[in-house]
Amino acid sequence: MRRPSPRVACAGFSLVELAVALAIAALLTVLLFTLLPLGNKVLDAERQQQELAQAEQALLGYMRSMGHLPSADGDGNGRGTGAAEGWLPVADLGLPARMRIRYQVQPRLAQAPANAFDPLLPEGDPLAVTGSRNGLDLCMQLLLEQRSAAPLAGLGMPVAYYLGHSGMAGHGRAEADAQWKPAAQAMPGTPADTGLATVAAGPGELASRLACTDRLARTQGSAQAAQSAWSALELTRFNFEFREFDIHIAETTRDQAGVGLALAVYAMAEAITNEAIAITLLASGWPPDGLTLSAGAKQLAKSVVSIVKAAKSLASAVETFKEAEDGVEDARTRRDQVRNFMNRVDTLYQDARDTTLTLDRAGLNP
Repeated sequence: MRRPSPRVACAGFSLVELAVALAIAALLTVLLFTLLPLGNKVLDAERQQQELAQAEQALLGYMRSMGHLPSADGDGNGRGTGAAEGWLPVADLGLPARMRIRYQVQPRLAQAPANAFDPLLPEGDPLAVTGSRNGLDLCMQLLLEQRSAAPLAGLGMPVAYYLGHSGMAGHGRAEADAQWKPAAQAMPGTPADTGLATVAAGPGELASRLACTDRLARTQGSAQAAQSAWSALELTRFNFEFREFDIHIAETTRDQAGVGLALAVYAMAEAITNEAIAITLLASGWPPDGLTLSAGAKQLAKSVVSIVKAAKSLASAVETFKEAEDGVEDARTRRDQVRNFMNRVDTLYQDARDTTLTLDRAGLNP
């Protein structure tokens, strides 16, 4: 028996390999044509979600800057036309013109809010003037919308805005209009067979994204600190006025003590004068005259007693005057202490007031 040559054996092995390779290629081709549509669908869904996320970030930036949500684009030129339903105003938001996203907004949130929030500052301070209309008014409007729970037209849900992707990846507005089916729009997370991505945000969720609760709490908390400092300042001012009155009383007491001291000096001078008169009477009765000597002696005795009493009164008047002067100095010292404390409280109040005004005027800005 003849054995096959090495050349023939090698050729047979290559045919087997070729057959296996062809089988694998066929299997891969089947898998490719099967999975390619699924992959395209996954990529398209991811693109829609990315564009919706980009649109939401642009809406947040617009709200921080303008203090309200934009109105919808009703004619497809990328600009808001005042409508509550239409296309997303990509030109107003600085987004690419190719993005075709349906947009629906709560009409009250698409307008600049009224002065819905004013921190409660003391009315007695003419510098505590708020009234600025900005993002904090929007925050308050969002919280009011959340409380009212008014549904958005066509959705039956209290949402601030609704975004629905048209599925188009280009500038074709006509094709996007044809693709969009308003009657088939669904809230995010609900079963739908449209294959179009949607997102929505309620007023409370939107307020949370804008950190409204924290901003309002900080501003109002600063205002409450200002109110407390203002109350302390008013009490300190009253105390200061009382200390001023106390000084006036102390000065009056000192003046009265001065009058008493002057009277005591006068009484001392009068007693000394009487003593001199008595001595004169005694001297005028020399050589001795019983009647004159008796009168002079009595007058001298009275004068001595008067001098003693006048000396005591003078000493008491001097002490009283010294105490009155010390009382004036003490009253002035207490007045100065109250003034220093009042200045510190006033500084605390002004800091709290200025912080409140800064936070209120900053709105949603950092």
